[in-house]
Amino acid sequence: MRHNEIAFLSLSGRSLKKKSGLEFFSFFFIFVVFIDSLAASPASQKLADMPIDKAIRVKVHNGGEYCYAPAFVDGESYVYIDDCASPNVQFARYDVFQRVAWKVKNVWLCMAAPGSVTGIDEKATANWGYITLRPCVINDANQRWVIKNNAFYTADEKFRVKDYKWYAYISNNEEDYYDHTLSPAMEKWINTIATPGNMSFKTSLGWKFKSDIGFSMYYISDDGSKSEVFNLYYNPENGHIARYFPSSGLLSCMTSRQSSHEDWDWAKWSFCNDNIPATKDSGYWDISLLAGREGPILDRGGNLLRVTQYGSNWGTPYTMRPDYIEKDTTNSPTSEFVLDYDIERWNRYVTANLEDALPYCPAPGNKQNISESKRRVKRSLPPNFQFNEAWRKRLYAIATSTSDVTASVGICGTCLLQTYQMIAELQENFSGPPRSSGGYFFDTAPSTDPMISLRERFASIHNVMQNAPQFYGVPLSPTETSDMIAARIASSTTQSVLPRFSWMLSNLATDRSAILDSIRRLLDAPPGTIWIGLVSYTLQGGGTARHALPILRSSNGLKVIPTNTIMSFFQFTNEVSETTDANLVMLRLAQRTNVTINSFATLRLGPEEEQPLSITLSQSNCTGEGEDRRGSGQLPRSALVNQCASGRCSF
Repeated sequence: MRHNEIAFLSLSGRSLKKKSGLEFFSFFFIFVVFIDSLAASPASQKLADMPIDKAIRVKVHNGGEYCYAPAFVDGESYVYIDDCASPNVQFARYDVFQRVAWKVKNVWLCMAAPGSVTGIDEKATANWGYITLRPCVINDANQRWVIKNNAFYTADEKFRVKDYKWYAYISNNEEDYYDHTLSPAMEKWINTIATPGNMSFKTSLGWKFKSDIGFSMYYISDDGSKSEVFNLYYNPENGHIARYFPSSGLLSCMTSRQSSHEDWDWAKWSFCNDNIPATKDSGYWDISLLAGREGPILDRGGNLLRVTQYGSNWGTPYTMRPDYIEKDTTNSPTSEFVLDYDIERWNRYVTANLEDALPYCPAPGNKQNISESKRRVKRSLPPNFQFNEAWRKRLYAIATSTSDVTASVGICGTCLLQTYQMIAELQENFSGPPRSSGGYFFDTAPSTDPMISLRERFASIHNVMQNAPQFYGVPLSPTETSDMIAARIASSTTQSVLPRFSWMLSNLATDRSAILDSIRRLLDAPPGTIWIGLVSYTLQGGGTARHALPILRSSNGLKVIPTNTIMSFFQFTNEVSETTDANLVMLRLAQRTNVTINSFATLRLGPEEEQPLSITLSQSNCTGEGEDRRGSGQLPRSALVNQCASGRCSF
């Protein structure tokens, strides 16, 4: 085996009645084939309808017919009820996400209820409030509307849209004037579940100011950093991060001005829109390397976004080449940013859709449409679990699917890939018999490089792993060590490869005493708990190697599952036996070799996401590999959004 400082690799080497019976068989065979075909058959799915964009015509209290028009007045964006012949009246659509949207100057603006009345995203402090226009996003419940008795209501049907002084508003008092209804001419428009104009998100872009007593959050704006949350808008289709000007309906995007021959440059804010360019522009930002909702953000050239915590330009964003980062230490700079939880949900959805790992196709539309068999939130093994012979042989087959010279892919060597497959298959069907061939990610075969099968079956996963190492050795802050970087990148990669699972990265233990304490904490965990162990070694020759392997808490101790090994099945069975001896666990982490463990961290498997985007979002042909392995295998696009099983998709 080759060892290097990037991949997680193994240290282990070669040690190592006749008629009625026929009728029953025929029936049973047909039944099995039928069940199998159900699991793999294409799921019923339908793209959102071709939009019928038109002016929204309403009948008001005096019997006249007027139209909704975007209006920018007194520094705000409103919905004005105007003469239908007015040039201010523009066409709108009622889309699959329940949004009422206008495209104004190439920016998608949606009708938004006031949170001060609805109590959504802020405390309900007002009895009534005007409806405003905000950039269309899919994570703002104030932008969701239903139509009942030809009138607009908020999605929860608590507030009806009325008009006062010809502006649309909502009120706590149902008797407040004036009511209006949609014109009969709008019937076809109402029944059209239209393709969305975008799939943007509302989010803040924060960073942690760290001090001796803790940390404070600051938020990037187009005017430096602020202590109050500042809303920005992220469009995943063009990569833009923008702020909104309600006085004009315009967007201003954070852009990178750094050229390929510069070490760094200040970011700049420039007017932009929701159009999708043929190639990535200066406003493009890559958020795919986040671990959860925290981590680095990259521009189109692979430069890292940064801010300094001190100095005259503190909190002002700039970009820097990765290979220049280690020289940038003045004023405590950081490239670790914090976005809203919905961005984590989005990244989970994107990777799961690429990997055919979604549970639903099409999306059910809301949690009420999910069958009980799908409501799986517990992500641990039964407390009394034991590996039977079949499962020991299956895990052995995975662990020995390796070759003498196994290519490492990014941060993930063979051992981490095998760890992913073991955990995925245990989660998939521990209560039943294991697979006898094939595999969740790669096809098992002794003395065979599993990366080859992974690349052939799931090129997207292979690419995710391959892109991770470009930032190995690049600290997000001056205090981040190489082992901390490795653990962070392993965490980010794990979240991408197993996106339906939640993962919690432990603190890094860096000496023998701390490592033994960490192992004892694992023993304190409830039986059934699963971890990925991340280990760093110093070899006898002075080099560094890293290793990954599953660790399971059973009722009788810890099981450390060998990976990337060619040991015998007898040896393997002995190694997976339970123990409560922390020193023996440490020896197994070192694979019984004469190495020094430098650091140890774990990724703990947590509960499945309670509100995954897959409940309300699916893409085009999402049949995937069958039941519980759905996905389109492509990056999401607004033009390819499916209708939900419930019709429109409600969050």
